[in-house]
Amino acid sequence: MDAAVRQQQGISGLLYYAGRVLLIALPMLALTYAIFSDALTPTLPSLPLTFTILPFVIWTALRFGQREVTALNALVCIIAVWHTIAGRGPFASAPLGTSLLLLLAFLGTVVSTGLVLNTVVGERGRAFEALAQALKTLKEEAIRDPLTNLYNRRFLRDYLPRELLRAAREGIRVAVIMIDLDRFKRVNDTAGHAAGDFVLTEIATLLKRHIRGTDIACRYGGEEFALVLPNATPQSARSGGEAICSAIREAGGRLMGVTASLGVAIFPDHAAEPESLLRAADKALYEAKGRGRNQVRIFARATAKISPLRSKTAKRAHA
Repeated sequence: MDAAVRQQQGISGLLYYAGRVLLIALPMLALTYAIFSDALTPTLPSLPLTFTILPFVIWTALRFGQREVTALNALVCIIAVWHTIAGRGPFASAPLGTSLLLLLAFLGTVVSTGLVLNTVVGERGRAFEALAQALKTLKEEAIRDPLTNLYNRRFLRDYLPRELLRAAREGIRVAVIMIDLDRFKRVNDTAGHAAGDFVLTEIATLLKRHIRGTDIACRYGGEEFALVLPNATPQSARSGGEAICSAIREAGGRLMGVTASLGVAIFPDHAAEPESLLRAADKALYEAKGRGRNQVRIFARATAKISPLRSKTAKRAHA
């Protein structure tokens, strides 16, 4: 069914394009024929009328590709040459040498105007496409972490408020999971930063495998990651966090013994604002660290007050 629809759309597009070409080509060729066949000679002087072909040439060069422009220019030139050789048209009344020069000038004007202008337009179009692609690449680089290719904190700060507004409008929950790698500093200290980078990229790959297409994975900073799970329940967020924690634990050999602590907070159950929600998830993560690491904790409002994001000193104390 999809193939039939695509084929029908392709045929419709081809017919539309052919109609556009004919809309210009038919008047252009009809005018050329009328001028060079002396059909207009009884009422209008034919020599000045040759200039009326140029707007059609320019319009064709601006609207169509090189193949169409070349074909139409060739047809115009063939009509002009054919009738001039037959002794008709605006150039036939002049002496042979002058007639040939005038014909050559006309052909050169038509060809150069059409092809050169079409080339310039094509180069300009390609330049705009290259610029658009470069801007797209720069935008993507600005919101991606270069090491893990996950989204970065800048993207999270822009994305999360919009997602919470949408969730409030639709009456759904959003889960935020903060993830911190346990004893990651030991990897850098004993095996080097290249090994640490390898662990981070492996963790990023693992996170991508364990989230849905609608979920967002970010590298929040250093060895800390953040997940945003739209339309999640506390149960699904916990089970997802447990699966990630277990997968990291099971890959301990490849990850040089690194495990992970996770904190979960739910919108709007635990917080209604983006920063408050991140602080709630961060507080739950801090609790997971304090309870022995390598586990998932859900933010509990009854036992903990949301405080500013933990300091780097506190974080290092539990790393």
